[in-house]
Amino acid sequence: MVREKTLEIVLNTLSLALVVALASLLIGTLFATLLFASELKSKGFLLAISALPLAIPSYVFTYCWIAIWPSFRGFWAAALVLTLSTMPYTLLATFAALRRIDLVQIDVARSLGSNRFEVFTRIVYPQIRNSIAASTLLVILYVFSDFGAVSLLDVDTFTRSIQNLYRASFDRQSAALLGLILIAFAALLVFGEARVQGKTSITRSSARLKDGPNLISKPLAKTWIFLLIVGYAALALAVPAYLLISRLITNFSGIDFASLLSATFNTVLVATLGALIAMAFALPLAWTIINSRSRWGLITERTVLISHALPGVVLGLSLVAFSSGLPWLYQSIALLGFAYALLFLAKGVGATRTSIERVPQGLKEVSTTLGISPLRTLGRVTIPLAAPGLGVGFLLILLTAMKELPATLMLRPTGFDTLAIEIWSQASINRFNEAAP
Repeated sequence: MVREKTLEIVLNTLSLALVVALASLLIGTLFATLLFASELKSKGFLLAISALPLAIPSYVFTYCWIAIWPSFRGFWAAALVLTLSTMPYTLLATFAALRRIDLVQIDVARSLGSNRFEVFTRIVYPQIRNSIAASTLLVILYVFSDFGAVSLLDVDTFTRSIQNLYRASFDRQSAALLGLILIAFAALLVFGEARVQGKTSITRSSARLKDGPNLISKPLAKTWIFLLIVGYAALALAVPAYLLISRLITNFSGIDFASLLSATFNTVLVATLGALIAMAFALPLAWTIINSRSRWGLITERTVLISHALPGVVLGLSLVAFSSGLPWLYQSIALLGFAYALLFLAKGVGATRTSIERVPQGLKEVSTTLGISPLRTLGRVTIPLAAPGLGVGFLLILLTAMKELPATLMLRPTGFDTLAIEIWSQASINRFNEAAP
């Protein structure tokens, strides 16, 4: 019976990840290609509204849809919500890759008689598949780690099952087994994607970087493209916004502002702590990855990627087991901040690495020739110039940590409520008016 249930959980998780990844891949690649190939003057606006759903937690999407449509449950409901939440990953990554293509290649292919499909399959796709693979990996890892949406929609995946086992019977052994299986799947995906990336060539960009090929110029076609993307934004943004605003107005007199302010303060406090810890680790790790030419640099990079693949519920379970014998650490704000740092370390390393790599190499060399040590060069030259990027990394971790739910549920001190906890507590018992603020 246990094996059958485990098999059901595995199949549910993999099926959901496959459906969401495929839907996000098709829709995101289509939207990115249409935007890139058209003469639309509102590309910036359409990209902006397409990216906004990334800022909304999946459990907020789910809460809004259930409030409007109470029978909105099950596998396909979860697939819809998660597709709306993750499609921007593919859209933004693919569009960015398309902008780096040497457009002269497209002109040559068209002059030789290639049709649009042949241009895409032979010229464009080979140069964007790296970005497509990376964004698809992000989508799958997002589905693997999602807890709020699948729990509200009654879909038994790894994260929901681990949380249920932990809370219902404190069954750490069964929960740990499911967690190990989930980590194994995530690790296989990360290393598999890394191998795919390594086999794909990079083509230089031309001066015609931002013009776009302008393959779609007819007004009717451009109108349809605009309506398609605005339609997605309406589903992903307008529905939640309307629901939240209407419920807020309806329940305004019943809002407990003291509780809301307390949850907001707690959220900012622990998310800031997590972001500070993460950036403290991110700087030396990014510096090691950039400057190490040995296997150690590669191992460091892969380890950071694996940490990005670690679901919050699995990390939460691990830290509960680790800290349960340490009363001063168990269910403390420090432990929760450390969990956030581990979960979102990859975001900090990515932002830090990009910022450091953009510092002109000549300035570092001048510093070295003046007899300044590499460590002092890092502190006096590299970090000040990379500071804006480091700030972006800090804010990215801060905002992401504020939305984290499963790790917060497991590790928070008793009575320590964050905004994510408040939303979850109200929505899980169908008190939608109370969850809206």
